Amino acid sequence: MSARVRAVAMLASLTVLFTPFTAAAAAPEESGTGGSAPTPAEEIAESLADSPVHVDPAYETAFPEAERKRIARRIEQGQLNLYVIVIPLASGDAWDGEPEALLTAVNDRMGPEARHMLAYDQSVDGTLTGTDFGPESTDAAFYGALTSNALHRQDEGASIADRVESAVDAAASEDPAGAYEEAEAAYEPATATGFAGLPPWALWAGIAALVLLPAGGGLLLLRRRRDASPAVPQHAAFDNADRAQLRSLVERGERDLIELGERLSAATGVPQRDLARALDARDAAARVHDRMKDEGPALPEAAGVLVLLDLAEDALAGRGSPRRPCYANPLHGNRTRRAHWREFGGNRTIEVPLCAECAGAVKKRVRPTVLPVEYDGRTVPYYEVPAQQSVWAATGFGALTDDLVDRILAGQHR
Repeated sequence: MSARVRAVAMLASLTVLFTPFTAAAAAPEESGTGGSAPTPAEEIAESLADSPVHVDPAYETAFPEAERKRIARRIEQGQLNLYVIVIPLASGDAWDGEPEALLTAVNDRMGPEARHMLAYDQSVDGTLTGTDFGPESTDAAFYGALTSNALHRQDEGASIADRVESAVDAAASEDPAGAYEEAEAAYEPATATGFAGLPPWALWAGIAALVLLPAGGGLLLLRRRRDASPAVPQHAAFDNADRAQLRSLVERGERDLIELGERLSAATGVPQRDLARALDARDAAARVHDRMKDEGPALPEAAGVLVLLDLAEDALAGRGSPRRPCYANPLHGNRTRRAHWREFGGNRTIEVPLCAECAGAVKKRVRPTVLPVEYDGRTVPYYEVPAQQSVWAATGFGALTDDLVDRILAGQHR
């Protein structure tokens, strides 16, 4: 079957199956069409046409106009096509509280040229998110945001202007990735500096630990020998998604499936080979999503749907080499780079794509926040499930191999 015929068939199936869902998904943005009031994304895009820094009225006091103009001038004097958005985000708003969704929506309304965008999110401890758009775009905004977050990790007194300025400076530097690595290297937890400056209670706690260690060490070692696959650390709260977070991921996948299917059906001027690859990846995502409808939602499958949709987007954009997701956790996205990861407690080293934060963690010999799964009655990193029992572990969600789509279409996700 040709790609054009498959596209027509896809359109027909979408019309029958997804019309009510499409209407619901499109409702928040339709108010900007037909001459009516502009959508929130359109309003921000119009504002950014006048100044590279957009600040919501809610932050007018926290981010004074003088500071905004100063940072805007710095951006305009540089060579980077950079924009900053500072608005309150919350679950249920036009972007469901997701800064990436905000940046993507605004970028879509600003035209096709490559650009770099930063979003400030007060709801997550004042962190910044950076996204870079364009097929030949660098990761300047991505590393700029990470640099600012690292520099101000424990600086509760840092203002919005301080955080934004740090991100802008790093993004506009000659080596944004290097700026992030320097910021991470400069950050050292107080516990790593020795006993100097520690309060007395901490010293006594250390002494008590040394006294109790011989008694408990043998038992701990025995338990670890019996349990070759260590459990995911309790602090990895982002990855240990509760039901609400999992439901949000599943719903996001469903929305993206519908939206991408509509674009594929209406696609023109796309080479048949690329369109066929995109249709296959979208079909694979739909199969995984449908399986969750039958058997119940699961975190690996919810993440897999999003990874497969990214592969479809890459194919539709004509990328000969698809972007690789973070091997430690595909939910960290596909802004990755090859990094050496040394086995904990061993000498083996693998080279895998990791996001900047996970790459920094393994460089310090710290386990990154991995994607957890339930296996054999325990919570373990997804990649520790035998490859014969998990297509996600076998392929690293596509980080290790190029045949994830083919495996799904062959039924290996079952």
